Amino acid sequence: MPRESKFDAMKLRTMITEGKNAQQIMGALGVEKGTLKAHLLKLMQMDEKFYKIEGMDARAVSGSAKFGTTGLRLSPTLLANYGFSQGDEFKVSCLEEGKIVLEKK
Repeated sequence: MPRESKFDAMKLRTMITEGKNAQQIMGALGVEKGTLKAHLLKLMQMDEKFYKIEGMDARAVSGSAKFGTTGLRLSPTLLANYGFSQGDEFKVSCLEEGKIVLEKK
């Protein structure tokens, strides 16, 4: 049985006003796009205000990357949702075992 995600109006409102995009909010809340849509609708009903989250109208992109024989594959949409653009160069580091960090040069 899937675990029910808890609606946190204050946290969601804060992330929206900080300009976080859909991918960032989904990651922070640990929810899928459908759940985020439901939470957004609930917040708009509560506040009687329209909120726009960048990336809500875009195709859902999972936060998972693929590691295969040709290397690590990250989708362009996933990277764009985190503020990266085509042509960006990265520094790759490993701060702790099991975590890779990409930093824009």
